Amino acid sequence: MAQNEQIFPPPPEFSAKAHVKSLAEYEKLYRESITNPDAFWAAEALRVTWFKKWDKVSDCDFHSVDIKWFTGGKLNASY
Repeated sequence: MAQNEQIFPPPPEFSAKAHVKSLAEYEKLYRESITNPDAFWAAEALRVTWFKKWDKVSDCDFHSVDIKWFTGGKLNASY
């Protein structure tokens, strides 16, 4: 079964207020998140107010269930 593929771009004024303003910007961010995830997530984490900045962004082996993020950091997510 073929699907009807239509694209409905958002109005320019909506895009201007968006955090990610274009598909090209999204694709750039995605590439950064894949090629250097610690740097990407460290930059994103700076958007949150931390009581104590983390010591290490990630401590993980994605083949394991033991994955830790922002070890040593302290924040109040409701702040």
